[in-house]
Amino acid sequence: MEIQHPLVLSALYAEVHYALYGIFSLLKKPQPEVLADAPYRVEPSTEIPILCLVKDADRYPIRMRKITLGVSYPSGCFQEFSFDFDETVKERCWHRILAFYPLEEGPVAIDVLFHFRDKRGDHRVRNDNYRGTSHAPLKVFVAGYSLPKSEGWYYGEAHYHTIYTDDQVEFGLPIQATATLARAMGLSWAVATDHSYDLDNFPGDPSRNDPYLSSWNRMKEEVAALNSDRDNFTLLIGEEISCRNGSGRNVHLLGYKMTDFIEGSGDSAERWPDTASELSIPEALLRIHRDGGVAYAAHPCETWPWLQRLLLGRGRWSRKDLKEDLLSGLQFWNGEKGGGFERGRKEWIRLLLEGKRIFALGGNDAHGNFNRSRKIGLPFLTIRESNKHLFGRVRNCLFIRGELTTNNVFSALREGNLIVTNGPFVAISLRNEMGREAIVGEQIDGKDMRLKVEPRTTAEFGPFEVIDVLRGRIRARQEQIFKRLKWNDGKKVFVLRFKAKGPSYIRVEARTRKGALCITNPIWINRS
Repeated sequence: MEIQHPLVLSALYAEVHYALYGIFSLLKKPQPEVLADAPYRVEPSTEIPILCLVKDADRYPIRMRKITLGVSYPSGCFQEFSFDFDETVKERCWHRILAFYPLEEGPVAIDVLFHFRDKRGDHRVRNDNYRGTSHAPLKVFVAGYSLPKSEGWYYGEAHYHTIYTDDQVEFGLPIQATATLARAMGLSWAVATDHSYDLDNFPGDPSRNDPYLSSWNRMKEEVAALNSDRDNFTLLIGEEISCRNGSGRNVHLLGYKMTDFIEGSGDSAERWPDTASELSIPEALLRIHRDGGVAYAAHPCETWPWLQRLLLGRGRWSRKDLKEDLLSGLQFWNGEKGGGFERGRKEWIRLLLEGKRIFALGGNDAHGNFNRSRKIGLPFLTIRESNKHLFGRVRNCLFIRGELTTNNVFSALREGNLIVTNGPFVAISLRNEMGREAIVGEQIDGKDMRLKVEPRTTAEFGPFEVIDVLRGRIRARQEQIFKRLKWNDGKKVFVLRFKAKGPSYIRVEARTRKGALCITNPIWINRS
C-alpha cells in the first residue's frame, strides 16, 4: 500500500473529489465532473467536434437526458442543436463526441448544456460543473486556410496525457477522442506520454501499484487499436518518466516508442516523504535506448511551484544533465513562451555551439485541455482557468519520407527532422557542390552551399515580420544572423549561396506580426 501526503495532493490539478478529513472543501460536490471541450481551432470545411466528458460517475451515477449546443457566430447568426440520450452513466470515464459543420469562418462561441438527473433531482450544467469557474462558452476559431506547410510535412503533438494519467489529482483525455479532435485541428500524429507513476497503478485505484501493469498494457492495446482503424492519424506510445538529476532532484524525461514500462515514482507522493525516483537520468536513458526508443528532456528549464519543489523534490535539468550522450533533444517550448522557454532555448544554443548534435522539440503537456485549462488555484477553494497548455497549440511539423506510419513518425522524431511552431511554417534545405541535399536534423559535407528557405503563413497567424537565417560557428562558439530575409507574400522560396568555413550549422527563426514563432532544427555542416 502506498502512502500519499495529502498536502501534496491538494495543490495540483482540478480533480475535485479528493478532500482532506476535517477540512472544508468548497470545490467538492456529490456529483461527477461534467465538462465540455473542443479544439481551440479547426481546419476549413471541417466539423467542429465537441467532447462531452463525465468523470467519476462510478462513484456518482447519473442519467444523461440530453445535451444541447448553442452556437454564436461573428455575424450574429445563432444555431442550436439538441442530442437526446436518456442513458445511465456509471463509468469512471464516459465520453461522447457531438459534431456540426460551422456556418462561418472566424471565432465561434459554443455553449454546451448538459441535462441530467441524479438521486437529488434534475440538473442543467453549462460547459462544466466546477464551482467557481466562469462556465464561459468554448471559443473555437474556424480557419479560412489550412495550417501552412509543404508536401511531405505533418503536424502533431509531442507531449500530452491520456486518461491513463488518472489519480487523485489529475486526469487526461480518452485516446479515441484525441484522434478525432486532433484531426479536426489539422494534426496527423501525437505521442501519448502518461506519467510513469500513473501507468503502474491498478485501473481506478491510484493508491496501489499493479504488478501486472494492467493500465500500461491496456493503454498499449488501445493505441494499437486506434492505429489499425485510422489511416489519417497515428499515435505513438510514450511515457513521461520521473527520474533523478545529478543533484538527486526529480525531473521528467520523455521516452518515445516504448515497448516496456519504465518505472519512476519519486515525485508522485506515493512513498512520501521519500521522494527519490528509482532511476537516475543516465539509467533511464539507457533503458529507453535498450528498448529501441528515443528520449527528450521534458520542459527542462521550467521552474516548479515552490510547494512541489519542497514536498515532491522536483528540480531542473542542469547543463551536465543535458549533455548526456543518449539524450536526443530538449522539449523546451512547453505551451507558452515564458522564462522556461527562454532559458531552455539558450541552453539548447549553448549545447549546439559546443558541438553537440541535439534537437529542439515543442509540446503542451496537455492534460485533456483542448479549449481551456483548469487547475486548482487556492486548494479546496478556487479553480484557475487559462488558455495555456492547450493540446496542439505548440506544434511539431515532421518531414516524413513515405507514408504516415508510427515507424516513420518515430524516425523523424529520432533524427530531428522537424520544426517547432505555434503558427507559421519554414522549411530549409542545404545542397552541396556534389548535388547532395540535407534537411533539418541532418548533416552535410561540402564547401559550396546552396540554402533554400521556404516560408509559409496565413492570415490566421499574420505576415512575417522577421525571418532570420542563423549560422553557428562551432569553433568560435558563436551564433549570428547570417541573413535577415525580407518577406514578400508573392515569393515562396529564397535561395542563398555561401561557402562553408569550418564546422557549423544553419537554422532559422521566423516571427509574424501577430507574434507567432517558428524555430527550425539545424542542418549541420562538416567542413574541416
